[in-house]
Amino acid sequence: MKFFPPIFIALCIPFLASSQANLRLSQPSRDQNNVTTAKQFIAGRTCVGCTLTINNDAVHVYSTGTFAAKYELSTGRNSFFITTTAPNGETDTKNVVFYYNTPPAPVATSIFRIDYIDISPSGNLELMEGDTLRIKMKGYPGETASWFNDSPLREMPASQTGGVPGYYAGTYIIQPGDSLLNGKIMVRLRKRNGETAVLASPNRYRVMRNELPFTGRTIDNMTYLTSSPHGDRLGPDKIGYLDKDVLLHIVGRQDDYYKVRLSSKQTAFIPEPLVDTEIPQEQLSVSIADDAKIWGDDKYDYVSVALSDKLPYTSTQLVSSKKIIIDIHGAYAEKGLSTLLQNTKEITSVAWGQPSHDVCRMVISLQHAPWGYQVYYENNRITVKVKRVPASLSLKNLVIGLDPGHGGSNPGATGLTGTVEKQMTLVIALQLKNLLEREGATVIMSRTTEKFVANEDRLSFFRRANPDLLLSIHFNSSVNPVDVYGTATYYKQPFCEPLNAAIHERLLQTGLNDFGNNDNFNFILNNPTEFPDALIETLFLSNPGDEEKILQPAFQQFIVTKIVEGLKDYLKEAAGSR
Repeated sequence: MKFFPPIFIALCIPFLASSQANLRLSQPSRDQNNVTTAKQFIAGRTCVGCTLTINNDAVHVYSTGTFAAKYELSTGRNSFFITTTAPNGETDTKNVVFYYNTPPAPVATSIFRIDYIDISPSGNLELMEGDTLRIKMKGYPGETASWFNDSPLREMPASQTGGVPGYYAGTYIIQPGDSLLNGKIMVRLRKRNGETAVLASPNRYRVMRNELPFTGRTIDNMTYLTSSPHGDRLGPDKIGYLDKDVLLHIVGRQDDYYKVRLSSKQTAFIPEPLVDTEIPQEQLSVSIADDAKIWGDDKYDYVSVALSDKLPYTSTQLVSSKKIIIDIHGAYAEKGLSTLLQNTKEITSVAWGQPSHDVCRMVISLQHAPWGYQVYYENNRITVKVKRVPASLSLKNLVIGLDPGHGGSNPGATGLTGTVEKQMTLVIALQLKNLLEREGATVIMSRTTEKFVANEDRLSFFRRANPDLLLSIHFNSSVNPVDVYGTATYYKQPFCEPLNAAIHERLLQTGLNDFGNNDNFNFILNNPTEFPDALIETLFLSNPGDEEKILQPAFQQFIVTKIVEGLKDYLKEAAGSR
């Protein structure tokens, strides 16, 4: 462990050394601020050992020199005078002003015009017959409104619009013969005397007309489907990865995403660059699933079934009932599909179902809760490779994947001291690697130095390496440096919940606040199904109390020890279910 304290000193000495009176604000970043919310924060750092007041009220200064305070503003001008005083009596001051004004309440449009229109789905669209467009428009009240193909819009009752008249709404279903020619939709508002106000949609629309279905194929096994073309900072919510050359029926486009019909009752989206559309276009037919096989070799169990083409699939897990469920979209299960097991050690049975006329369902029952699986094609044969629970459920001889988050040009969060997430994740991950190897585990890492590694490359690396477990180390951040703090874990696949819960429970023993064991998280390394994974958001670098803790070498080791204890708890629980 002698390697780690020098890293800590190199990171921390620049902001711990000064004892002269100085004051640097992180929030707000300017002296004069126009804001529309009453709750505001003043946070930053001063010299170690200094005292600090804001408007003559004492504010706690942490051992790192950082501070954070929360204020509820009054309407208008709010002035804050900040003074820091060094032990030698030297002072430094800053003055911060917030001008707080609430956004004006909506009022009725007072002149004859259309204020704005909101059409959903949003974005530049390619549509097909049967697709539905919805519109909400605000304009001068009491008039006649219309839009696509002169379809009328109804004015909404003021009781549904906060008491403000002049909101109009409507829907339109694309009909045979409709043609938008990649143009904008014109919305009209007419007075009784014939005067008309017109506003064009901000986006363009086109109706897809193909005598044959428009199809494409996935470009590689990193291709993923999403539930929407829109998302948060992590992107649209992913619903699963697909293998290479999977056939997709494209039924629309929303900005840079194709809309694809998986089956009669389910659609999804896929980024346009991940689909090759330069393929022969031909009629689609429902594929008959036949020639099912279920077997095991010396490492894995398998289930496979033959199809007429490489069709899209989705999967999930039922952890308590020890099942993996695979839905093959566009396939029909032939009656009498084989359920015969040959040399399987983890799979106890396979049931074939047909939840809808064009979805073949594979329900794989297991000896234990799922430990991971991979879905792939060999020619037109879809195969599910089921991972067995490791023979020895101790850290010795297990392969653990470690991912120190961020790196290089991707710094991640920054604490009030200037601590950068990309450095701290590497510090913690290297200490964790050292402790795991002392326990006998083999550790593989996405990076061991301060460099940039794209998240897609990290995912591809771990999917190829196929470790027994994967841990991704991060630090959290919030714009609220006062009230938001603590430790959290995040997962997406249901079978990863027990691993995350075990680690989270141990991390709470450090005294950190409980920020939850959070499900359905869209982080890229939470998406694979090949192995149990955990995203550990160790604590909040944005909170001065949390940051103070993680800059202490003893607390770093405490965190690492608790993560390893959580892993042992998870393995012990898995062993107890045998």
